[in-house]
Amino acid sequence: MVGAQHCRQAAPQLHWEELGLFGSHRGRLMGVECVLFNEEYMTCMWGSRETLTANYSLYYWYENRSPVVECKHYLQDGGVSVGCHFNQSEIIQFQPFHVLVNASLGGRTLEIPSKRMELQDLVKPEAPVNLTIRNMSNNQLQLTWTSPYPKAQCLEHAIKYKSNKDTSWTEHQVKGDVFSFPSVDYEKYYTFYVRSKINSYCGTTQLWSEWSVPVVWGSNSTSKGCGSSSCPESPTPAKTLMSSSSPTRATSRNGPESPKMSWRASSPTTVRTSAT
Repeated sequence: MVGAQHCRQAAPQLHWEELGLFGSHRGRLMGVECVLFNEEYMTCMWGSRETLTANYSLYYWYENRSPVVECKHYLQDGGVSVGCHFNQSEIIQFQPFHVLVNASLGGRTLEIPSKRMELQDLVKPEAPVNLTIRNMSNNQLQLTWTSPYPKAQCLEHAIKYKSNKDTSWTEHQVKGDVFSFPSVDYEKYYTFYVRSKINSYCGTTQLWSEWSVPVVWGSNSTSKGCGSSSCPESPTPAKTLMSSSSPTRATSRNGPESPKMSWRASSPTTVRTSAT
């Protein structure tokens, strides 16, 4: 079995408190957190320059596969390595994935413990796009959207909405990419958002996408989405949408979340190990 001991350096050991690796929650250790964004790339993060003081190296491997490989693209914050970026070609789902981070400071080393992960359970989809509202019969609305995620059948969705008269959001979960709003008040305007996550048939995750760009419908509403993370309380007056042939649509698209950090490409290091 490939194990953490194969990456261990023969050097004096550090203590956790020397590295600032304890979180604020009752001294809980901050481990390595990996997220697979829209199945396009993955990041594994272990801190920030405010909490890290040593030099860090990440090694990873897939269970029952060798060799152990060092991260090829480190993410840096103020010159401190705080994460690793994985290209799509380096990602294998449905294969147990392990990471190990070595910290070195003043000739001494410490390991952030190895962690077994299933990458299909770490997928965070990109936010839905092209939100469209159509008027149906009997004061009903139909909200539709599309997802940039390549496996639409693997998604479930949440819709949140409220009118300009409401004080809180109402949220519903749906399986498909259509939501029917049963009754509207033509004296109000409504704001809708949608987000997505992997359903239980394709993974086990609680990682929701970001909320979509909003779309607004109704009296004194804009004809397009607000184009920001929140809508104004009083949108610019526009003609009320009454025809299903001219739907209200939010067409803005936010790309996959990308860490706002510098890159440091390492010289690929391969550590070949034998099974134990």
